[in-house]
Amino acid sequence: MPLPLQGVRVLDLSRTFPGAWCTRLLSDLGAEVIRVEAPGVGDMLRGPTGSTPAHVGLNHGKRSVTLDTRSSSGIEMLRRLVTTADAVVDSAPPATRAAAGFGYPQAAELNPRLVWVGLSAFGLDGPYAGRAGHEITFLGHSGALTAIAGQLPWMPQTPIAAPLAGAVASAALSAALAAAARTGSGCLLDVSIDDVATWLLAASPGRFSGIDSDAGWSAGRRLYRCADDRWVTVAAAEARTWHALCRVLDAEDLVDRLWADEDEQVTMAERFEKVFATRSAADWVAVGSKATIGPVNDGVELVDDPHVSARGTLVDIAGTLVPAAPFRLGAAGERQPAPPAGLPALGEDTDDILRSAGVSDEELAQLRATGSI
Repeated sequence: MPLPLQGVRVLDLSRTFPGAWCTRLLSDLGAEVIRVEAPGVGDMLRGPTGSTPAHVGLNHGKRSVTLDTRSSSGIEMLRRLVTTADAVVDSAPPATRAAAGFGYPQAAELNPRLVWVGLSAFGLDGPYAGRAGHEITFLGHSGALTAIAGQLPWMPQTPIAAPLAGAVASAALSAALAAAARTGSGCLLDVSIDDVATWLLAASPGRFSGIDSDAGWSAGRRLYRCADDRWVTVAAAEARTWHALCRVLDAEDLVDRLWADEDEQVTMAERFEKVFATRSAADWVAVGSKATIGPVNDGVELVDDPHVSARGTLVDIAGTLVPAAPFRLGAAGERQPAPPAGLPALGEDTDDILRSAGVSDEELAQLRATGSI
């Protein structure tokens, strides 16, 4: 079956992780994503060697154009590309495009159906607009850091806000494209990574009024160390799974204590700790699926996981294992989307894409001579 965004062209002007996550999803959904990169160096995800694992994981299946969007000739080429596009994803601070003389207002005049996503740190307005930030900035400011960690200090070892912001932006962009197809009018989407980090707390709104809404460390919802010094997760948060956990741990006298008070939860957890310490993590996982006992994997251990293998969750791109598209389309058993295409070399699609926007060979030669592409 054709992918939902097949035939949609997206210009990716972003330079950092959230935009790359957004357009990675759009590419997985079938869009033609054109990564607009700085001549000679590319975007920051390529790194000094020209290809980092992050670049492989987030940019495979896209196309690459080099274009100096700070120069007058580069802006002119961007204007021409915009007329061929359905959407733009931009991560520049709010004032940057205005200072260059080409942003959403100018693009919309050329292409009224265009959807332009401004995916920025703190949004396009407000007193913090234009401020810089990274993962820890947004998690800290939003309240998500304390909600996740409980106690500080704590530093997340993998991005949380950035991929979620990319996913939110891709969903909003897809919806806006559907509206543009109906109405003929595009729009400007303002997606703030900080707002998205705050949205993580949508199920815990009591935090905003000072009401403690922590899930807590109940005996049925925590990590336990096993005999082989590995950990398992337990998430027996409802009666059915709690009863199964008590049976597996030979603690059926506790089946009616799921909602015991904090002191009793600590006592039950201490009892469970001793039981888990008698067998290996693999043994507990093997007998505990109904009790929500699961493994705590390192990334390397995930490679040989039978479920991951059966689902095709990891794919090889240019010798690097990366996560496949996090969704399936079509009937059961079909592999949609198909394994993604390879990794684009810096600027390898420049000539083809600019020609499709009406740029002549003479113009290409001039742009290349001046370093604009």
